[in-house]
Amino acid sequence: MYEYQSAGNGGGGDRTPILKFSAKDGSFVCADRVNVDGAWQTQEREIDAPFKAVFDMAEVEMGWMAFNPAPDFVMVKSGAQRPEKPSDEHKWGFRIRLANKDIGVRELSSSSKNVYTRMIDLFKAYEAGKASNPGKVPVVEVTGTERVVQTLSDGKTQTWRVPAWTLSGWADRPEMLDGATETTPDVTAPTAPETPAGSVQDDDIFK
Repeated sequence: MYEYQSAGNGGGGDRTPILKFSAKDGSFVCADRVNVDGAWQTQEREIDAPFKAVFDMAEVEMGWMAFNPAPDFVMVKSGAQRPEKPSDEHKWGFRIRLANKDIGVRELSSSSKNVYTRMIDLFKAYEAGKASNPGKVPVVEVTGTERVVQTLSDGKTQTWRVPAWTLSGWADRPEMLDGATETTPDVTAPTAPETPAGSVQDDDIFK
């Protein structure tokens, strides 16, 4: 369990760069820390779908997240005991690392319930296929986003965007996920596995 330090805080480039997803407009944005004339700044660039990346699903973390305004994350890996909620401001979410040759290694997190649900779907597919793909990591294809409409208790509705992604194959674990940034994963032609619907439920992650 540890606290998260955002790429948007002060400091240098020794942190994993961020890939942000907006549940409001469906954008994927790379946030990079760059040193400009001795001062660290955050530069952002949007990336377009479709794209593929390997997801380090074996190391996915779940936990409590808040931004007030600095990020405050209390996370555990799958299989660990669920942490206590630090405050009413914290929301349940996930954090995972992903990588491809275009964006390098990135960290994606979200406390959106709808996005979290889509991550659970990926986790089920990973659990269903990992035994048949030892030593490999799942390749996730992001084809775009989908529109979700929620009806509130007062009858009003809210509209959100969620990632449209699927586990499309498996690839050898790239060295860059373990810190060797000179090696990039080849995710262009993964071996497609069978990914039957898994029986993993949300709470099963912590059993």
